[in-house]
Amino acid sequence: MTSTDFSYPQPTDDELAAQQPRVPNPPAQPIYASPHPDDLDHAHDAGATARMDGDASAKSPTLGKAALTLSIVAMVLSLAASAILGATAGPSEAASGYYFTDTPDWYQTLATVLVGVQGLCTCVGITGIVLGIVSTVTGRGRTPGIIAIAVAAIAPFVSFGTFVALSFIFA
Repeated sequence: MTSTDFSYPQPTDDELAAQQPRVPNPPAQPIYASPHPDDLDHAHDAGATARMDGDASAKSPTLGKAALTLSIVAMVLSLAASAILGATAGPSEAASGYYFTDTPDWYQTLATVLVGVQGLCTCVGITGIVLGIVSTVTGRGRTPGIIAIAVAAIAPFVSFGTFVALSFIFA
């Protein structure tokens, strides 16, 4: 390294370039290379865990299918709860009054349970999204994982749209 004090003579660019090797020595094995299948078999026999890429890593699509199942269940339950609540909110308001506390106790219980189901569906849908992302990234059911992400992401909008539409229709 050269000094910042310019009273000392500084090397020129040509002198610095002359100190460097003309051709850099390449590494023995590129860092980005995948291990050979023979190396993986040996590593597996030795008890070490190794990441496998390519044909040797046929992974089970169970995670993607689980994500898709959770997303579909969340969507169906959410749509059912929204449909029931949307179809009964208008007539209940017309019969009992504007405020929620004016409605009969059975309807308050029903509405509270349906809102709780919506909260449960939210948790299940978020779990479906997370599992779908993990399955897509790790390749354990990539297509079902992508479909699960899409279903779980669209379900709240469809559910809310169903609730609003039925509230206006039955009002």
